[in-house]
Amino acid sequence: MKKKIRVGIVGLGFGLQHIRGFQDCENVEVVAVCDVVGKKVEQIARRFDIPCVFTNYRDMLKASELDAVSVATPVYLHHSMTLEALDAGKHVLCEKPLALNVQQGKRMYERAQETGLKHMTNFCWRFSPRLFHMKELVDSGYVGPLYHIEARWIEGSGADPGLPLYWRHKKAEGGFGALGDLGVHIIEMVRWIAGDFSRVCAKTTTLIDRRQDPTSGRVLPTELEDSCMFIAELERNIPALIHVSRCALFNSYISLEIYGRDGVLIYQMPQPSVDIPVPRQKTSLVGARKEDDKIEEIPTPEKLQKIPSSYERFIEGIRSNQPIHPSFLEGLKVQEVADAVVISASERRWVPIE
Repeated sequence: MKKKIRVGIVGLGFGLQHIRGFQDCENVEVVAVCDVVGKKVEQIARRFDIPCVFTNYRDMLKASELDAVSVATPVYLHHSMTLEALDAGKHVLCEKPLALNVQQGKRMYERAQETGLKHMTNFCWRFSPRLFHMKELVDSGYVGPLYHIEARWIEGSGADPGLPLYWRHKKAEGGFGALGDLGVHIIEMVRWIAGDFSRVCAKTTTLIDRRQDPTSGRVLPTELEDSCMFIAELERNIPALIHVSRCALFNSYISLEIYGRDGVLIYQMPQPSVDIPVPRQKTSLVGARKEDDKIEEIPTPEKLQKIPSSYERFIEGIRSNQPIHPSFLEGLKVQEVADAVVISASERRWVPIE
């Protein structure tokens, strides 16, 4: 029988997805949850039958017999909480973006390596069977040498001016706006399939520049972007065009288009979590080679039809003592690109990725 892994989760916004993800894993128990809002953490613990509740993260690390910690807090807490969990001997799954900046991300990765504990950045959207198949096809030469890439994540979650000001609108707490919310997923997908970024040239826009603070009632400036678009050069001089937006009314989808000398592959994932009054197709992968008559859907091989979730991969890495991907290193590489995008948008110039 597989060894039981005991997990504690801190941050119960997106942390709800972490609870569900870990409870779906074989012989894994979510034994503790932590959030600063005491009433919320107690309600969630009852709802998911979790025995231990905390409002102080350090108390959770001291009091609970945990094998691993899942950090699902606002970004500004990732660095300190991850370091404390590693120092306490816990494996760590951390939400994306990994940190507020490259310096923090580098220290998180280095500390994880020093401890020998398992670490993972939760780029959960990578774990799509069709996306895995897309990578296999690119690696096998389906499209030939890559010519160019276009990728986007468009949604309307931030399009309502009545949406209150919260941490994703504050630079000190979120670090990035649409870039950190959506763009880092796209950056990770592109670099995973096509290779590392060499340089970027970006434009960011704050489309709704003032929102009401629910605590004070005051209308305050929003500090982070609603839309980010940039051109990039990948290794082997491959050009890429990337656009993410939280203010796209009546639309919600992720797409990745890869064009090469010998063919094309197009991946699209509609977002059913957003209520859109227009019909959306299912997640799809279509492609064609230059000798084909038309683009057609590419069936997913049976071996990929049920790939493990990010939570299952994290747990299996702990049990097998094997490296886990995407690790903090991949999180750090994405952080390098995101930081360069911010500099480029501010200084209006190409910025190289070291």
